[in-house]
Amino acid sequence: MREAIDRLTQEVFLTKPPPTAALAAREIHGLLIAQDGEFCFAPGEVPSERTLIRLIGEISEPQRARSSMGSKQRSAHEPHPGAYHSEGLLDLVQMDHTRADVILVDSVHREELARPWITLLVEVWTRSILGFYVSFGDPSIFRCGRAVANALLPKEPLLEQLGVDVSYPMYGQFRRLHADHAAPHRAESFRRACLANGIDPDIRPRGPAHFGGHIERLIGTMVGKMRLLPGATGGNVTQRDGYDAGQAAAMTLPEFERWLLFQIAIYHNGPHKGLGGQCPAQAWKTAVSGHSPLLPACLDVEHLTRQFLPARQRTVQAYGVQILHRRYWNPVLAARIGQQITVHHDERTLQRIYAEIDGQFVVLPVVGDYPDISEPEWEAERQRQRRAGAAFQADGAKAATARYIQAARREVAMARQRTASSRQERKRQEREGVAHSPQAKGRIERAEVHWIPAADLPDNDWLKWRK
Repeated sequence: MREAIDRLTQEVFLTKPPPTAALAAREIHGLLIAQDGEFCFAPGEVPSERTLIRLIGEISEPQRARSSMGSKQRSAHEPHPGAYHSEGLLDLVQMDHTRADVILVDSVHREELARPWITLLVEVWTRSILGFYVSFGDPSIFRCGRAVANALLPKEPLLEQLGVDVSYPMYGQFRRLHADHAAPHRAESFRRACLANGIDPDIRPRGPAHFGGHIERLIGTMVGKMRLLPGATGGNVTQRDGYDAGQAAAMTLPEFERWLLFQIAIYHNGPHKGLGGQCPAQAWKTAVSGHSPLLPACLDVEHLTRQFLPARQRTVQAYGVQILHRRYWNPVLAARIGQQITVHHDERTLQRIYAEIDGQFVVLPVVGDYPDISEPEWEAERQRQRRAGAAFQADGAKAATARYIQAARREVAMARQRTASSRQERKRQEREGVAHSPQAKGRIERAEVHWIPAADLPDNDWLKWRK
Protein backbone atom coordinates (compact mmCIF):
# COMPACT_ATOMS: atom_id res chain seq x y z
CA MET A 1 0.00 0.00 0.00
CA ARG A 2 2.70 2.50 1.00
CA GLU A 3 4.68 1.75 -2.15
CA ALA A 4 1.60 2.50 -4.24
CA ILE A 5 0.99 5.76 -2.36
CA ASP A 6 4.61 6.85 -2.80
CA ARG A 7 4.54 6.03 -6.49
CA LEU A 8 1.29 7.93 -7.10
CA THR A 9 2.56 10.87 -5.05
CA GLN A 10 5.60 11.04 -7.31
CA GLU A 11 3.46 10.89 -10.45
CA VAL A 12 0.65 13.22 -9.35
CA PHE A 13 2.11 15.74 -6.90
CA LEU A 14 5.85 16.04 -7.64
CA THR A 15 5.35 17.56 -11.10
CA LYS A 16 5.74 20.91 -12.82
CA PRO A 17 3.57 22.78 -12.00
CA PRO A 18 2.49 20.91 -8.83
CA PRO A 19 -1.21 20.69 -7.90
CA THR A 20 -2.46 21.59 -4.44
CA ALA A 21 -2.07 18.94 -1.72
CA ALA A 22 -5.88 18.53 -1.46
CA LEU A 23 -6.29 18.01 -5.21
CA ALA A 24 -3.38 15.57 -5.32
CA ALA A 25 -4.81 13.62 -2.33
CA ARG A 26 -8.22 13.31 -4.02
CA GLU A 27 -6.57 12.10 -7.23
CA ILE A 28 -4.39 9.54 -5.40
CA HIS A 29 -7.35 8.26 -3.36
CA GLY A 30 -9.43 7.74 -6.49
CA LEU A 31 -6.65 5.89 -8.31
CA LEU A 32 -6.14 3.55 -5.36
CA ILE A 33 -9.77 2.41 -5.08
CA ALA A 34 -10.76 2.48 -8.78
CA GLN A 35 -12.19 -0.96 -9.66
CA ASP A 36 -10.92 -0.80 -13.24
CA GLY A 37 -7.59 0.72 -12.24
CA GLU A 38 -4.15 -0.71 -11.59
CA PHE A 39 -4.46 -1.17 -7.79
CA CYS A 40 -8.16 -1.98 -6.96
CA PHE A 41 -7.77 -1.61 -3.18
CA ALA A 42 -10.87 -1.91 -1.05
CA PRO A 43 -12.11 1.50 0.17
CA GLY A 44 -11.66 0.44 3.79
CA GLU A 45 -7.98 -0.32 3.22
CA VAL A 46 -7.06 3.03 1.70
CA PRO A 47 -6.12 5.99 3.97
CA SER A 48 -8.50 8.93 3.91
CA GLU A 49 -7.82 12.06 1.86
CA ARG A 50 -6.95 13.91 5.06
CA THR A 51 -4.28 11.31 5.84
CA LEU A 52 -2.92 11.54 2.28
CA ILE A 53 -2.67 15.33 2.66
CA ARG A 54 -0.64 14.78 5.84
CA LEU A 55 1.69 12.34 4.05
CA ILE A 56 2.19 14.82 1.22
CA GLY A 57 3.07 17.49 3.80
CA GLU A 58 5.87 15.26 5.13
CA ILE A 59 7.77 15.53 1.82
CA SER A 60 10.98 17.50 2.41
CA GLU A 61 11.43 20.95 0.86
CA PRO A 62 14.54 19.96 -1.15
CA GLN A 63 12.69 16.97 -2.64
CA ARG A 64 9.71 19.13 -3.59
CA ALA A 65 12.03 21.77 -5.02
CA ARG A 66 13.95 19.30 -7.20
CA SER A 67 10.77 17.88 -8.71
CA SER A 68 8.42 20.83 -9.05
CA MET A 69 10.41 24.09 -9.23
CA GLY A 70 12.68 25.86 -11.66
CA SER A 71 16.35 26.49 -10.91
CA LYS A 72 15.93 30.00 -9.52
CA GLN A 73 12.96 29.17 -7.28
CA ARG A 74 14.51 25.83 -6.30
CA SER A 75 17.70 27.50 -5.10
CA ALA A 76 15.92 29.01 -2.08
CA HIS A 77 14.78 25.55 -0.88
CA GLU A 78 18.09 23.69 -1.23
CA PRO A 79 21.15 23.66 1.04
CA HIS A 80 24.21 25.53 -0.25
CA PRO A 81 27.21 24.84 1.97
CA GLY A 82 30.29 26.96 1.45
CA ALA A 83 30.55 30.42 -0.04
CA TYR A 84 31.41 31.96 -3.41
CA HIS A 85 33.22 35.07 -2.26
CA SER A 86 35.59 37.78 -3.41
CA GLU A 87 39.13 38.12 -2.12
CA GLY A 88 39.36 41.88 -2.48
CA LEU A 89 38.53 44.92 -4.59
CA LEU A 90 38.07 44.12 -8.30
CA ASP A 91 38.70 40.43 -7.69
CA LEU A 92 35.23 39.16 -8.63
CA VAL A 93 32.52 40.75 -10.79
CA GLN A 94 29.17 39.13 -11.56
CA MET A 95 27.23 39.92 -14.74
CA ASP A 96 23.67 39.16 -15.81
CA HIS A 97 20.88 40.49 -18.02
CA THR A 98 17.19 41.16 -17.48
CA ARG A 99 14.35 42.61 -19.49
CA ALA A 100 13.10 45.77 -17.81
CA ASP A 101 9.54 45.74 -16.47
CA VAL A 102 8.69 48.96 -18.31
CA ILE A 103 7.67 49.82 -21.86
CA LEU A 104 9.54 52.64 -23.58
CA VAL A 105 8.52 54.88 -26.49
CA ASP A 106 10.41 55.96 -29.61
CA SER A 107 12.10 59.36 -29.68
CA VAL A 108 10.28 60.65 -32.80
CA HIS A 109 6.57 59.94 -32.42
CA ARG A 110 6.55 59.02 -28.70
CA GLU A 111 4.67 55.83 -29.53
CA GLU A 112 4.90 52.49 -27.71
CA LEU A 113 8.04 50.62 -28.71
CA ALA A 114 9.24 47.75 -26.48
CA ARG A 115 10.76 46.71 -23.15
CA PRO A 116 14.55 47.24 -23.06
CA TRP A 117 17.21 44.82 -21.86
CA ILE A 118 19.52 45.82 -19.01
CA THR A 119 22.95 44.33 -18.37
CA LEU A 120 24.45 44.92 -14.92
CA LEU A 121 27.87 44.09 -13.45
CA VAL A 122 28.29 44.10 -9.67
CA GLU A 123 31.68 44.27 -7.95
CA VAL A 124 31.19 41.71 -5.17
CA TRP A 125 33.70 43.08 -2.63
CA THR A 126 32.02 46.50 -2.40
CA ARG A 127 28.59 45.56 -3.89
CA SER A 128 29.06 48.46 -6.32
CA ILE A 129 27.53 48.49 -9.80
CA LEU A 130 30.75 48.52 -11.79
CA GLY A 131 29.09 48.74 -15.21
CA PHE A 132 25.82 48.58 -17.10
CA TYR A 133 24.40 48.61 -20.61
CA VAL A 134 20.87 49.32 -21.90
CA SER A 135 19.56 48.22 -25.31
CA PHE A 136 16.46 47.07 -27.12
CA GLY A 137 18.46 44.17 -28.56
CA ASP A 138 18.60 40.74 -26.96
CA PRO A 139 21.76 39.84 -25.00
CA SER A 140 24.57 39.16 -27.47
CA ILE A 141 28.36 39.14 -27.71
CA PHE A 142 28.27 42.80 -28.74
CA ARG A 143 26.16 43.89 -25.75
CA CYS A 144 28.16 41.79 -23.30
CA GLY A 145 31.32 43.39 -24.65
CA ARG A 146 29.88 46.90 -24.33
CA ALA A 147 28.85 46.20 -20.74
CA VAL A 148 32.30 44.89 -19.80
CA ALA A 149 33.97 47.87 -21.50
CA ASN A 150 31.63 50.17 -19.56
CA ALA A 151 32.73 48.48 -16.33
CA LEU A 152 36.42 48.81 -17.16
CA LEU A 153 36.37 52.48 -18.17
CA PRO A 154 35.63 55.70 -16.26
CA LYS A 155 32.02 56.90 -16.50
CA GLU A 156 32.64 60.65 -16.90
CA PRO A 157 32.39 60.69 -20.74
CA LEU A 158 29.08 58.80 -20.58
CA LEU A 159 27.70 61.06 -17.84
CA GLU A 160 28.65 64.11 -19.87
CA GLN A 161 27.07 62.72 -23.01
CA LEU A 162 23.79 61.97 -21.24
CA GLY A 163 23.84 65.19 -19.24
CA VAL A 164 23.59 63.49 -15.83
CA ASP A 165 25.20 65.13 -12.79
CA VAL A 166 25.92 62.22 -10.44
CA SER A 167 29.00 60.79 -8.77
CA TYR A 168 29.98 57.48 -10.39
CA PRO A 169 33.64 56.70 -9.57
CA MET A 170 33.34 52.92 -10.00
CA TYR A 171 35.51 51.45 -12.76
CA GLY A 172 38.68 49.41 -13.16
CA GLN A 173 40.28 46.26 -14.46
CA PHE A 174 38.92 43.29 -12.54
CA ARG A 175 40.31 39.76 -12.28
CA ARG A 176 37.31 37.39 -12.62
CA LEU A 177 34.05 37.75 -14.51
CA HIS A 178 31.32 35.49 -13.17
CA ALA A 179 28.39 34.89 -15.57
CA ASP A 180 25.85 32.21 -16.32
CA HIS A 181 26.00 29.60 -19.05
CA ALA A 182 24.41 31.75 -21.79
CA ALA A 183 25.80 31.46 -25.32
CA PRO A 184 27.26 35.01 -25.52
CA HIS A 185 29.28 34.39 -22.35
CA ARG A 186 30.73 31.19 -23.81
CA ALA A 187 31.52 32.70 -27.22
CA GLU A 188 35.17 32.32 -28.20
CA SER A 189 35.59 35.96 -29.28
CA PHE A 190 34.20 37.24 -25.96
CA ARG A 191 36.37 34.91 -23.88
CA ARG A 192 39.45 35.81 -25.93
CA ALA A 193 38.83 39.53 -25.36
CA CYS A 194 38.46 38.93 -21.61
CA LEU A 195 41.71 36.97 -21.41
CA ALA A 196 43.53 39.62 -23.47
CA ASN A 197 42.61 42.15 -20.76
CA GLY A 198 43.58 39.95 -17.82
CA ILE A 199 40.02 38.86 -17.02
CA ASP A 200 39.23 35.23 -16.26
CA PRO A 201 35.78 34.48 -17.81
CA ASP A 202 34.54 32.28 -14.98
CA ILE A 203 31.33 30.74 -16.38
CA ARG A 204 29.21 29.23 -13.61
CA PRO A 205 27.60 25.75 -13.94
CA ARG A 206 24.19 25.26 -15.52
CA GLY A 207 21.06 25.36 -13.40
CA PRO A 208 21.27 26.61 -9.80
CA ALA A 209 20.97 30.36 -9.49
CA HIS A 210 22.58 30.64 -6.05
CA PHE A 211 26.02 30.85 -7.68
CA GLY A 212 25.03 34.31 -8.93
CA GLY A 213 23.23 35.43 -5.80
CA HIS A 214 24.72 38.94 -5.67
CA ILE A 215 23.74 39.93 -9.19
CA GLU A 216 20.34 38.22 -8.88
CA ARG A 217 19.49 40.28 -5.81
CA LEU A 218 20.77 43.47 -7.44
CA ILE A 219 18.63 42.90 -10.53
CA GLY A 220 15.61 42.29 -8.30
CA THR A 221 16.26 45.57 -6.51
CA MET A 222 16.63 47.59 -9.72
CA VAL A 223 13.62 45.99 -11.42
CA GLY A 224 11.48 46.72 -8.37
CA LYS A 225 12.22 50.45 -8.71
CA MET A 226 10.81 50.43 -12.25
CA ARG A 227 7.28 50.10 -10.88
CA LEU A 228 7.42 53.85 -10.27
CA LEU A 229 7.80 54.57 -13.99
CA PRO A 230 5.04 55.32 -16.52
CA GLY A 231 4.59 52.25 -18.66
CA ALA A 232 5.62 49.83 -15.88
CA THR A 233 4.36 46.34 -16.62
CA GLY A 234 4.43 44.94 -13.08
CA GLY A 235 5.41 41.45 -12.12
CA ASN A 236 2.25 39.58 -13.19
CA VAL A 237 -1.04 39.88 -15.01
CA THR A 238 -3.01 40.65 -11.84
CA GLN A 239 -1.00 43.82 -11.29
CA ARG A 240 -1.86 44.97 -14.82
CA ASP A 241 -5.61 44.34 -14.46
CA GLY A 242 -7.37 47.37 -15.96
CA TYR A 243 -4.05 49.12 -16.73
CA ASP A 244 -2.65 49.60 -20.25
CA ALA A 245 1.12 49.80 -19.81
CA GLY A 246 1.73 50.58 -23.47
CA GLN A 247 -0.69 53.49 -23.41
CA ALA A 248 0.90 54.85 -20.23
CA ALA A 249 4.48 54.54 -21.58
CA ALA A 250 6.25 57.90 -21.80
CA MET A 251 10.05 57.46 -21.56
CA THR A 252 12.53 57.08 -24.43
CA LEU A 253 15.66 54.96 -24.21
CA PRO A 254 18.02 57.90 -23.38
CA GLU A 255 15.54 59.17 -20.75
CA PHE A 256 15.35 55.70 -19.21
CA GLU A 257 19.15 55.48 -19.23
CA ARG A 258 19.40 58.78 -17.37
CA TRP A 259 16.79 57.59 -14.85
CA LEU A 260 18.80 54.37 -14.38
CA LEU A 261 21.94 56.36 -13.62
CA PHE A 262 20.10 58.25 -10.88
CA GLN A 263 18.88 54.93 -9.43
CA ILE A 264 22.43 53.55 -9.49
CA ALA A 265 23.61 56.63 -7.59
CA ILE A 266 20.79 56.16 -5.05
CA TYR A 267 21.76 52.51 -4.63
CA HIS A 268 25.43 53.40 -4.11
CA ASN A 269 24.53 55.82 -1.33
CA GLY A 270 22.15 53.52 0.53
CA PRO A 271 23.10 51.12 3.36
CA HIS A 272 23.70 47.53 2.30
CA LYS A 273 23.10 44.54 4.58
CA GLY A 274 25.88 42.56 2.92
CA LEU A 275 28.33 45.30 3.92
CA GLY A 276 27.19 45.44 7.55
CA GLY A 277 25.22 48.63 6.98
CA GLN A 278 27.88 50.44 4.98
CA CYS A 279 27.01 52.05 1.64
CA PRO A 280 28.58 50.64 -1.56
CA ALA A 281 30.03 54.09 -2.31
CA GLN A 282 31.60 54.16 1.16
CA ALA A 283 33.02 50.65 0.77
CA TRP A 284 34.40 51.57 -2.68
CA LYS A 285 36.07 54.71 -1.38
CA THR A 286 37.69 52.80 1.47
CA ALA A 287 38.91 49.96 -0.77
CA VAL A 288 40.28 52.27 -3.48
CA SER A 289 42.36 54.29 -1.00
CA GLY A 290 44.79 51.39 -0.62
CA HIS A 291 44.57 50.03 -4.13
CA SER A 292 46.97 50.39 -7.05
CA PRO A 293 45.83 52.29 -10.19
CA LEU A 294 42.51 50.97 -11.39
CA LEU A 295 43.63 50.84 -15.02
CA PRO A 296 47.05 50.59 -16.72
CA ALA A 297 48.41 54.02 -17.62
CA CYS A 298 49.03 52.98 -21.24
CA LEU A 299 45.50 51.69 -21.83
CA ASP A 300 44.19 52.39 -25.35
CA VAL A 301 40.44 52.90 -24.93
CA GLU A 302 39.70 52.53 -28.64
CA HIS A 303 41.69 49.30 -28.82
CA LEU A 304 39.90 47.99 -25.72
CA THR A 305 36.40 48.63 -27.06
CA ARG A 306 37.25 46.99 -30.39
CA GLN A 307 38.54 43.89 -28.62
CA PHE A 308 35.08 43.28 -27.18
CA LEU A 309 33.32 43.54 -30.54
CA PRO A 310 31.99 40.31 -32.10
CA ALA A 311 34.63 38.57 -34.22
CA ARG A 312 34.52 36.35 -37.29
CA GLN A 313 37.10 34.39 -39.23
CA ARG A 314 37.33 35.37 -42.90
CA THR A 315 39.60 34.32 -45.75
CA VAL A 316 41.05 37.28 -47.64
CA GLN A 317 40.00 37.22 -51.29
CA ALA A 318 41.23 39.29 -54.20
CA TYR A 319 38.42 41.76 -53.50
CA GLY A 320 39.02 41.83 -49.72
CA VAL A 321 36.67 40.26 -47.17
CA GLN A 322 32.90 39.95 -47.27
CA ILE A 323 30.40 40.25 -44.41
CA LEU A 324 26.60 40.47 -44.83
CA HIS A 325 26.91 40.69 -48.63
CA ARG A 326 29.22 43.71 -48.36
CA ARG A 327 32.89 43.79 -49.32
CA TYR A 328 35.61 45.54 -47.32
CA TRP A 329 39.12 46.42 -48.44
CA ASN A 330 42.35 47.96 -47.24
CA PRO A 331 45.68 47.87 -49.12
CA VAL A 332 47.29 45.95 -46.25
CA LEU A 333 45.18 42.93 -47.28
CA ALA A 334 47.01 42.63 -50.62
CA ALA A 335 49.84 40.67 -49.00
CA ARG A 336 47.39 38.35 -47.19
CA ILE A 337 45.22 37.09 -50.03
CA GLY A 338 44.30 33.47 -49.32
CA GLN A 339 45.03 33.78 -45.57
CA GLN A 340 42.50 33.72 -42.74
CA ILE A 341 42.20 36.78 -40.54
CA THR A 342 40.00 37.78 -37.59
CA VAL A 343 37.67 40.69 -38.24
CA HIS A 344 35.62 42.53 -35.60
CA HIS A 345 32.41 44.34 -36.49
CA ASP A 346 30.35 46.92 -34.65
CA GLU A 347 26.68 46.12 -35.23
CA ARG A 348 25.80 49.82 -34.91
CA THR A 349 27.32 50.56 -38.34
CA LEU A 350 28.17 48.51 -41.43
CA GLN A 351 30.40 51.17 -42.98
CA ARG A 352 33.60 49.68 -41.57
CA ILE A 353 35.02 46.62 -39.86
CA TYR A 354 38.28 46.05 -37.99
CA ALA A 355 40.84 43.45 -39.02
CA GLU A 356 43.10 42.10 -36.27
CA ILE A 357 46.55 42.07 -37.88
CA ASP A 358 49.80 41.70 -35.92
CA GLY A 359 48.07 42.62 -32.67
CA GLN A 360 46.61 45.84 -34.04
CA PHE A 361 43.23 46.77 -35.49
CA VAL A 362 43.20 47.92 -39.12
CA VAL A 363 40.10 49.74 -40.33
CA LEU A 364 38.55 48.16 -43.45
CA PRO A 365 36.04 50.56 -45.07
CA VAL A 366 33.16 49.21 -47.12
CA VAL A 367 33.61 49.07 -50.90
CA GLY A 368 30.77 50.85 -52.68
CA ASP A 369 28.13 53.41 -51.84
CA TYR A 370 25.90 52.12 -49.03
CA PRO A 371 23.68 53.93 -46.53
CA ASP A 372 25.08 54.14 -43.00
CA ILE A 373 22.76 51.73 -41.18
CA SER A 374 23.12 49.29 -38.30
CA GLU A 375 23.15 45.52 -38.54
CA PRO A 376 19.67 45.19 -36.95
CA GLU A 377 18.33 47.69 -39.52
CA TRP A 378 19.95 45.67 -42.29
CA GLU A 379 18.43 42.44 -40.99
CA ALA A 380 15.03 44.12 -40.58
CA GLU A 381 15.12 45.29 -44.20
CA ARG A 382 16.10 41.81 -45.37
CA GLN A 383 13.20 40.36 -43.41
CA ARG A 384 10.86 42.95 -44.93
CA GLN A 385 11.99 42.02 -48.42
CA ARG A 386 11.53 38.34 -47.66
CA ARG A 387 8.00 39.02 -46.41
CA ALA A 388 7.25 41.12 -49.49
CA GLY A 389 8.52 38.32 -51.72
CA ALA A 390 6.45 35.75 -49.84
CA ALA A 391 3.36 37.97 -50.10
CA PHE A 392 3.92 38.43 -53.84
CA GLN A 393 4.21 34.69 -54.29
CA ALA A 394 1.07 34.06 -52.27
CA ASP A 395 -0.76 36.71 -54.34
CA GLY A 396 -0.64 34.66 -57.53
CA ALA A 397 3.05 34.44 -58.36
CA LYS A 398 3.35 30.92 -56.99
CA ALA A 399 0.38 29.69 -59.03
CA ALA A 400 1.71 31.44 -62.13
CA THR A 401 5.13 29.87 -61.55
CA ALA A 402 3.49 26.44 -61.35
CA ARG A 403 1.74 27.08 -64.67
CA TYR A 404 4.98 28.22 -66.28
CA ILE A 405 6.81 25.15 -64.99
CA GLN A 406 4.11 22.88 -66.42
CA ALA A 407 4.13 24.73 -69.75
CA ALA A 408 7.93 24.54 -69.96
CA ARG A 409 7.81 20.83 -69.17
CA ARG A 410 5.17 20.31 -71.84
CA GLU A 411 7.28 22.25 -74.35
CA VAL A 412 10.27 20.00 -73.63
CA ALA A 413 8.13 16.86 -74.04
CA MET A 414 6.73 18.10 -77.37
CA ALA A 415 10.22 18.98 -78.60
CA ARG A 416 11.40 15.47 -77.77
CA GLN A 417 8.41 13.98 -79.59
CA ARG A 418 8.96 16.13 -82.69
CA THR A 419 12.66 15.29 -82.72
CA ALA A 420 11.95 11.56 -82.42
CA SER A 421 9.40 11.70 -85.26
CA SER A 422 11.77 13.68 -87.48
CA ARG A 423 14.58 11.22 -86.92
CA GLN A 424 12.29 8.28 -87.72
CA GLU A 425 11.24 9.93 -90.97
CA ARG A 426 14.86 10.51 -91.93
CA LYS A 427 15.58 6.86 -91.30
CA ARG A 428 12.77 5.87 -93.67
CA GLN A 429 14.10 8.17 -96.39
CA GLU A 430 17.63 6.87 -96.24
CA ARG A 431 18.32 3.57 -98.09
CA GLU A 432 20.00 0.53 -96.65
CA GLY A 433 23.76 0.16 -96.72
CA VAL A 434 25.42 -0.92 -99.98
CA ALA A 435 26.32 -4.35 -98.63
CA HIS A 436 22.67 -5.19 -98.05
CA SER A 437 20.97 -3.41 -101.03
CA PRO A 438 19.37 -5.54 -103.80
CA GLN A 439 21.65 -6.27 -106.87
CA ALA A 440 20.74 -4.63 -110.25
CA LYS A 441 19.60 -7.10 -113.03
CA GLY A 442 21.61 -7.46 -116.40
CA ARG A 443 20.36 -5.47 -119.50
CA ILE A 444 21.21 -5.05 -123.26
CA GLU A 445 23.21 -2.04 -124.11
CA ARG A 446 21.60 -0.09 -126.96
CA ALA A 447 23.48 2.30 -129.22
CA GLU A 448 22.28 5.81 -129.30
CA VAL A 449 20.43 6.77 -132.55
CA HIS A 450 21.09 10.12 -134.21
CA TRP A 451 18.57 11.25 -136.85
CA ILE A 452 19.66 13.51 -139.73
CA PRO A 453 17.19 15.69 -141.64
CA ALA A 454 16.52 14.54 -145.23
CA ALA A 455 17.60 17.85 -146.66
CA ASP A 456 21.00 17.28 -145.20
CA LEU A 457 21.47 13.88 -146.84
CA PRO A 458 24.09 13.83 -149.67
CA ASP A 459 22.88 13.34 -153.21
CA ASN A 460 24.70 10.18 -154.15
CA ASP A 461 21.81 8.28 -155.65
CA TRP A 462 21.70 6.06 -152.69
CA LEU A 463 17.95 6.04 -152.58
CA LYS A 464 16.75 4.19 -155.73
CA TRP A 465 14.09 1.82 -156.60
CA ARG A 466 15.41 -1.54 -157.11
CA LYS A 467 13.76 -4.19 -159.10
